[in-house]
Amino acid sequence: MNRIGLFSFVGAIVAGAMLTAGIACSDGDKKAPAAIEVAATDTATATSTTVPIATATATPSPTATPTPFNGRVARMQIPKLKVDAPIEELAIKKNSRNQDELDTPKAENTNIGWYHIYDKPGFGGNALFSAHVYYHSIPAPFQKLASSVAGDEIVVVMENGIEYRYKVVSNKRYHRDTIPMGEIIWPPNRPNEAEWITMITCGGQLDSTGQEYVDRDVIVAERVS
Repeated sequence: MNRIGLFSFVGAIVAGAMLTAGIACSDGDKKAPAAIEVAATDTATATSTTVPIATATATPSPTATPTPFNGRVARMQIPKLKVDAPIEELAIKKNSRNQDELDTPKAENTNIGWYHIYDKPGFGGNALFSAHVYYHSIPAPFQKLASSVAGDEIVVVMENGIEYRYKVVSNKRYHRDTIPMGEIIWPPNRPNEAEWITMITCGGQLDSTGQEYVDRDVIVAERVS
């Protein structure tokens, strides 16, 4: 019998507002997939860095784009992980408790979600993406995202064929109860001249219910071209 693990957490955003991000990302296996277990870290702390953070000199600043393309975000490619997935535009919805919540991809096993209510790739901000690791025992686009290391390439392809290239600069694991969503969406440590993308998925071990991961993996990449 398949079970669905629900990726949900609450984070302070701005002016006391709260946002719950719900991302179904587990099929309820009795133990986490091996690829996720290898990257497991101490969940007692709020954060745990699993790869070194690249220095400012290691990643060149992106070349300014005079007129960023304002059309659809089409695909995300992660060559090392053999990912080439379509992008699904997502936003905010109300959950059963009438709380604001990040929506989840409708094509659970194939799509990566981009939250169009936040920054867009190519515009110099921090674009937010999410996807499952598994859904009903079938691998999903971010199945191996936790294995990312500094320097891995991420490519965002726009509908007109423009490709924005990024390099991973950090890979952190947060407990689901303490993940700082406000800082993840609007990172205070992002240099003004840097363009980032942030990818979120589940990680670590399953909790006592066997249906939900206790941790969240957050991978940040900086644009290089």
